[in-house]
Amino acid sequence: MPAEDSIQVDHHQFILGVPETETLDPASHGTLIDVGNGFISFYTGIAYGPVRVRVELLDQPPTDILQDDWEAIEETTVFAEEPMMVSAPDGTVSSVIDPIPPGTYQVRAHARGRDSHYGLDVDNIVEDYLVQLWPTDAVEADLQVRTLHKTDTAWPSEPQVDRPEPSRQYVYLRDDSGNVITAPPQSPEAQAVRAELHTFGGKPLSPALEAIYAARHVAGLDRDLIDRVEALDDDRQRAFARWCVHQAWERAGLVHSPWFRQRLAEMDAGHSAHPDFVASAEARNRLDADPRIRLTLVSGLPASTELIQQYEALLAYARSMYADATPLESAIEALRHTAQTYGMNYPELFARARSDFFGNDMGNVASRIETD
Repeated sequence: MPAEDSIQVDHHQFILGVPETETLDPASHGTLIDVGNGFISFYTGIAYGPVRVRVELLDQPPTDILQDDWEAIEETTVFAEEPMMVSAPDGTVSSVIDPIPPGTYQVRAHARGRDSHYGLDVDNIVEDYLVQLWPTDAVEADLQVRTLHKTDTAWPSEPQVDRPEPSRQYVYLRDDSGNVITAPPQSPEAQAVRAELHTFGGKPLSPALEAIYAARHVAGLDRDLIDRVEALDDDRQRAFARWCVHQAWERAGLVHSPWFRQRLAEMDAGHSAHPDFVASAEARNRLDADPRIRLTLVSGLPASTELIQQYEALLAYARSMYADATPLESAIEALRHTAQTYGMNYPELFARARSDFFGNDMGNVASRIETD
């Protein structure tokens, strides 16, 4: 008999499979489902929260494909030697949907609503899933996923663009006229720039800055600004770190994603780092998969190679939000990776820091951050 239940999604997934089966290495991938021996994993639009799941165990294949009612439909074959159950990734099994008996099944999975709150945490159901299964005479499951219908943009089958590959064949410098040029990494010009940067603006690093490795990457770029940051009290250093993260994410286009905008709001409200940034590569996976964000190359800082701009913006948040980081460490880490997000345009960032954060209206910066 058909059965329907609310299933809790975690990290964009719920599962139909044999309990405790390893699901991290599927045999085949789709845009809605992954399949392996004894399980099917479902990709949801939301990151966390409830979804509505309906399961229909049929005697024979359905007579038609319900394309008009659904935004993604995929089909596969799955084999299980034990009953399969609908569950959350943490193993919580639905008490409403009956287990699927052992056997080999053709499976047709349907989804709708995945675009509506992509990447967000929700409290109410905004996505629906229908899973139809019927026995098949196949001796062994082929474990291939076939896309029958897709009109949503969630989890595209191919990346929106190829991931750009930073070159290590050259570094970025400025010529005597101030124009940005490239040169071999070990050229005399590049070596001279590095030597100058390592004088840290003409004076040794203070003990507090010396203890922060990231300070070595920015102190030579604008020592006066670094000293101003060090002179701030703890609260102002934390505020400066948040300001930097905003600049990085805006520059790299991460704010085009509702999920990333929500992380900024949480940061501004004083929440600790989101677990996707500190426990796994999930934040980077979200970025890679989100069609609203394009990965782009940015020039490195002086005498450095180029970088993927959006990854540097992620690091501005992640490295500044460590629970054990001191306020000064958070500020310097955020400034370093935000500067790398700007690349050779970093003087624009530093000038903005002076005008926005160290100007006459410096006391209003925190409120401006929250309203941007």
